[in-house]
Amino acid sequence: MKTKSLLLGSAAALFAVTGARAADAVIIPEPEMVEYVRVCDAAGTGYFYIPGTETCLKIGGYVRFQINAGNYDDEYTDSEGYVDFDTKASLQVSSWTDSEIGPIATFYEMVATANGPDDDDFDMDSAWLSVAGLKMGYFGGFLDNGINGETDSNGLENKFTSIQYTGTAGGLSFGASIDQIYDDGVWTHYDGIGFGVTGMVGFTVGGVGATLVGFYDTFEDEGGFVARASAELGMGTLQGRFTWATGMSGYNMWEMDSWGPVTDYMEWVAEVSYAAKINDKLTLTPGFSYAHSDGDDNLWRAGVTADYTIAANLAAKLSVQYEDFDDDYVTGDYNGFSGFLRFQASF
Repeated sequence: MKTKSLLLGSAAALFAVTGARAADAVIIPEPEMVEYVRVCDAAGTGYFYIPGTETCLKIGGYVRFQINAGNYDDEYTDSEGYVDFDTKASLQVSSWTDSEIGPIATFYEMVATANGPDDDDFDMDSAWLSVAGLKMGYFGGFLDNGINGETDSNGLENKFTSIQYTGTAGGLSFGASIDQIYDDGVWTHYDGIGFGVTGMVGFTVGGVGATLVGFYDTFEDEGGFVARASAELGMGTLQGRFTWATGMSGYNMWEMDSWGPVTDYMEWVAEVSYAAKINDKLTLTPGFSYAHSDGDDNLWRAGVTADYTIAANLAAKLSVQYEDFDDDYVTGDYNGFSGFLRFQASF
């Protein structure tokens, strides 16, 4: 009887305690709202909305390691060749914001290079903003229009602090730019900052396209033009470019040969390349270029470049070039091979 009374009492006490706890309100905190990053398809691949804003952001860049090698001989000496390493890194930040006057875009790129303990650099490579077809800042303009491969080099300066307008109408494109250019004063009439103008017109129809860019240095009273064409042909793309200049200027500072008071400037350059897509991973691009100076110096170059995709965001490039320079004045002829092997990881 005592045992039964004890059990009943214990059960009653336990029930009372449980009931008392149940009577107390149990408050469970609500989870905080988390704003996940939204993809910004309107701006393009890789853009996302900055949380709490309507501005889209994209972050990219690359890290590159390159092995350079070459061997040049001239009329007076025999070169023993060279081999050196280069390391380069790029950080790129782009933004895009829709507004009542149209999309507002910005781009910023910092580039760091290192070739040794006392040979490194860290610079702003580009920075610009654009709205309604107007682009302002420091960037590669209409003259930054090379062809495929690594054989091309027309010697023109192609990056300035500029105000540029570009428009389109169907398959046509057109534009004009005011460029702040710099002449070093050694072979030109003035030393310091000047201004020049460039204009562009182009078209694209199917796999065929062409552009014509004219440039004029207002201080030097010198100019020229660059004509470029491209066509999808067979298993690849055929491209060509022709450059002509009236003289040395803030745009054309390629001194093909110089000695004392005599300077031979680049007068014209013809270039061609064909990028053949062998498969999804490999592209081979042979190329040829020929440059001529006002002093009858001639420089021709021929070579081939192989681009290979190792994996997603990892690529390799191998370039081998032969160059022959025929000097009509003092420094003598030279010829030789140069090239590089590059590995680049992009993000």
